[in-house]
This record gives sequence, C-alpha cells and structure tokens, in this order.
Amino acid sequence: MKIELLVGAEAFWSRLKADLAHAERRAWVQTFTFEGDRAGTRLARALDRSPARDRRLLVDSYSLLYHSDRIIPGPSWLDRGLRREVFRTHRWIRRLRNGGALVRFGKPLGPLPTRLVRRSHKKVAIIDDRVVYLGGINFSDHNFAWHDMMLRVESEELTGVLGVDFAGSWIGRPVSWDTEVDGLRVISASGHRNRHAFRPVLDAIDAAKTSINVVSAYLTHPFTQYLGRAAARGVRIRILTPAENNKPNLARHVIERGFRHGFEVLKYAGGMSHMKAMLIDSELLVAGSSNFDFMSLTLLEEHLLMTRDRPLVEDFTSRVWTPELARASRVVTGSSMGTRLGDIAVRAGAAVAAGLSTN
Repeated sequence: MKIELLVGAEAFWSRLKADLAHAERRAWVQTFTFEGDRAGTRLARALDRSPARDRRLLVDSYSLLYHSDRIIPGPSWLDRGLRREVFRTHRWIRRLRNGGALVRFGKPLGPLPTRLVRRSHKKVAIIDDRVVYLGGINFSDHNFAWHDMMLRVESEELTGVLGVDFAGSWIGRPVSWDTEVDGLRVISASGHRNRHAFRPVLDAIDAAKTSINVVSAYLTHPFTQYLGRAAARGVRIRILTPAENNKPNLARHVIERGFRHGFEVLKYAGGMSHMKAMLIDSELLVAGSSNFDFMSLTLLEEHLLMTRDRPLVEDFTSRVWTPELARASRVVTGSSMGTRLGDIAVRAGAAVAAGLSTN
C-alpha cells in the first residue's frame, strides 16, 4: 500500500485529474458539494472525458439548497452570479448524464428536521481497483481556495472496501464499518449511532499521554469536552483554527473552551483553513472528512482514518503542523460576552443534534 499526503486543492486535483484520465473500469466520485464554478467544471469535464466504463458522481442534496455558502431559495437568489452558477451546475449534470455518466443527488431533502440535517459529508474518489482518495476537499471554488488536504491511497483491498461503501451510499443505504488495511484504520460512520463509530477516536483522546494537536475550523463540543479532560491530566492541547472563519460562533466556542480548560488556541494566518486532522502523542494521526464537531458525532455520514504509519505522520508534521504553527498567532484574550454566547450557542446546537439523532 502506498499513501500520499496531498496538501492543497491543486495538488489533489493534479493527481485526481490524471487518475480519471487513465481509469479503465470505474471512476466513482462522492462529494458533499458540487458547484458549476471552475472547480466543479474541471471535475465534470474530466469525468465526462474519462475512458472508464462506469462513471458516477454522487452529490449530497445539500448542493440543491446551498451554493457558495448561500441559501439558494432565499434573498441570495437575487444575485445574478449565484443564479448563473446554479444553472451551470445543472447543465453539467445534464451533460454528464447525456454522455453516459450516472449522476445522483444522495440523501433527498424533506420537510422533517432530520431529513434536512442528516447529510453525507463524505469526500471520496475511487479509480478502478487501485486508487482511492479520502479527505476534506469539496468541488467548489471557495472550497478549493481554502487550505485543506486529501490522502491518495494505492491499495486494491481498501479500494474494494470503499467501493462497497460507495455502492451503499449510492442506493441510500449507508452502513457503519471499521477495518484496517496495512496499518491504516478506516472507519465509516453512517449517520446513525455515530458515537459508536467515533469511539476509537474518543478513546485515543482519553489515552493521550503528552500532547494532542488539532487542526480544525469547526471543532466543537463534545470533542472539546474530551480534550478538556485530557488537559486536566496534564496533556498539552493545541488547537489551530483559522483567523478567518466562515462560522464565527464555532471559533468563539473554541476560545471560550480554551480559556476554561487551558488549551492553547492558535489562529492560522493564511486565510480560511478547512483542514481537519488530529495528531496524538506525535505518533497517531486522525484525519478524514470529520470536522470533530457535534454534527459529525450525531448526524452526518463521515469517513475517519487513523494511522501510526511513521512516514505519513512525519510528512504531516513537517508539511502541515510545523509550518502552520510557525505562521500562527496565539489567542491571548480570555472569556468575553462574545465567547460565552458563542459557547452557549454551540452547546445548544449539540443538544438539538443529539436529540434529532435519536429520531
């Protein structure tokens, strides 16, 4: 098995574009968002031209409701640019279907709250029986502009496992599973009983001895609660979060929790970072599609990866954690009315999500 860490959307796209161009049997792509901008057009064009006999694009129905972080059926629809992008999205979908590719919007929306919030947050690409991509990058320009990463894994066994997972999501029957391939543990959370699927990550936090370094824009309770317990045991907790966050209440929550539990909260200075990773005791790397937030733990379909692969851990440390830490500034402000209100809002959201997850 060969694992490659791809830092940044362009590095990811360069590798995926080449793999799509050389696919033979299948080219399957699953994404949380797909938009008819430059990033979405590049994927659609490459998938349309791919020689693979079985080409599929599975998009969560979130993209029918949101584009560029804006609600489509609302005041944003008055924006001509947004309307053009939505129309281009559906033109590309028609073009793909007319060219023989299969396109499906997964997890249909509905009027009930659970039908709105239960989404598939997975990002995966499967090429033949040889390559799989996993991580956090979606196909939209604003997501491509954010700092993020993907893993490219060459493994026939893992490609087979993820192929079965994709097929289940394709027909609307996702399942939870947990498997290990050559030291890479991959976990799929189905959106039901997710706390059980996340148990290995929570246990790893509880077992940490010296340090936990987290890169996440959207870290929330109850993960911050587990990190607080670790901090109380003397574990050094460092949270790297973007200075420019598109969800400010989550940033306020992390600052408030950092003040209360003794975390080191640092702000990444390079714009918006959508990266999600956790490094425990400098030897266990946790990555995937999860933001380590309450939605992941209760309602969303997610992929998690856990590994002690030394070359990959060292690659992540040298190319992601160390340089980002060097550019970051430490948050020295304490609790304020803003951070307390943000914390209350996040904890209330977590309670609502937990309630919905039982329905």
